[in-house]
Amino acid sequence: MSTDSWTWRRVWRSEANSSLTTIHQFLPQLRPYDAVTSHALAMQAAFRRAGMESRIWADAIHPALRSQGEPRGRFGSLTRSRSSSRRVLLYQAFVGAGDLVGFLVDRDEPLVVYYHNITPASFLWPYDHPSAALMEQGREDVGRLVPRIRLALAASQFSARELRDWGVNDVRIVMPSVRPGRLAEPDVKRLRWLRQSKRGIDLLFVGRVVPHKGHQHLLRVLALLRALTQRDVRLFAVGSEGPEAYMLTLTGLAKRLGLEDSAIFTGPVTEAELAAHYEAADVFLCLSEHEGFCIPLLEAMRAELPVVAYAAGAVSETLDGSGILLGGLDPYVVAEVVSTVVSDEALRRQICARQRERAAELDRFDWNGVLVDAVHEAAKS
Repeated sequence: MSTDSWTWRRVWRSEANSSLTTIHQFLPQLRPYDAVTSHALAMQAAFRRAGMESRIWADAIHPALRSQGEPRGRFGSLTRSRSSSRRVLLYQAFVGAGDLVGFLVDRDEPLVVYYHNITPASFLWPYDHPSAALMEQGREDVGRLVPRIRLALAASQFSARELRDWGVNDVRIVMPSVRPGRLAEPDVKRLRWLRQSKRGIDLLFVGRVVPHKGHQHLLRVLALLRALTQRDVRLFAVGSEGPEAYMLTLTGLAKRLGLEDSAIFTGPVTEAELAAHYEAADVFLCLSEHEGFCIPLLEAMRAELPVVAYAAGAVSETLDGSGILLGGLDPYVVAEVVSTVVSDEALRRQICARQRERAAELDRFDWNGVLVDAVHEAAKS
């Protein structure tokens, strides 16, 4: 969409919506470096650009974000500033939030839910009972809200199907908030080290180290690649640490497979450092077993890094014919595919060309327009 077209639509919406609608977003917590918090802030910016008023309410607010949100307990004291103003409540659903959901159930205003997809608790029970319980509660919470939902937003058709199975009839696809274009310029120091220390193949995966992300599968493939190719192979798993029991499980598996120096868990990194990893890697390998969209796939496509990914959740939808899609998790098959992608330069060029096309398609998505139109419709209905 051209800038002129977006400007025209923004002016039209501003005239239609200013003084008509106030969007009140609700989520359990506002935290720095949190994907859902960033998504809520991006939504607020989109509403304000369209001439709507927008406020964010949370039960817990990190001190660094006190200027961005307000304690949910104060919402009840609000009074309408204009009789013509309409309120729409928007709930960011991603984890259990019983008290907050009960509050929303009892309200009368139109309710919109953005469903970030909730990880099935079965992945977490063996490692983290409290988190598993929160996931179960999160799914129960969505079920409680269904009779109140005017319309819902979902990051993918995969997530939309879940909402429809719950009984939500009107579901719109609004991909997660992702800034168009590539990440920051690669961190020079990190990129230099990655290149100078490289002796063979570097694999990359980006995502929090939690059970459904499939890090145990990555380790098995890493061990097989080292054996089959007789080359040095490294895996960089970029992302914050997850449950202690799961981290210990991965550490033990890496030790048994002789991967102590080859499986590198970086922890969280800056955007520039992440860009360096995308620049230096040979393959982005995603063996996650549950994804509602998977933003790192888009980041890898933008960075022209060949993607090999297991077709779980919304992964095939996000890739949409780009990358190499796997139908299973057999480590021998995965290792063979990765080895082929690394060694066949013509195949790599072909993969990257289609990935560029797919990334451009996603970057053209009218995120602001679809979001604002949906919420405006909820306010009118």
